[in-house]
Amino acid sequence: MAITITTPQAKIGFIANGVSADANAGETILAANATKSHKIAHVTFNNRSAGALAFTLAGAANLIGPISVGANSSLQWNFNPHMEVGTNQEVTITVPIGAIAVFMQGVTE
Repeated sequence: MAITITTPQAKIGFIANGVSADANAGETILAANATKSHKIAHVTFNNRSAGALAFTLAGAANLIGPISVGANSSLQWNFNPHMEVGTNQEVTITVPIGAIAVFMQGVTE
């Protein structure tokens, strides 16, 4: 089952909120932009599964992970300065299987 992404309105930058009842490997959180880079300010990852799972957040290379997260647990990262993903690079999350939620905030410049 694919991840469902919602993008709540942000006055500046982007907000991406992803939820999946059964995440598959390589789900796109932010689509690539041909002329701009994503700059991530905040990430929250929530494992809503009964057991621990590992996840990786990646652009051209791993940005976070792989990291193991316990059942019904959350991890948060705040980046100052922002963590930059290269021009024309999408941001994906890889989770072998499991119920997850991921929230990301930043700007695309």
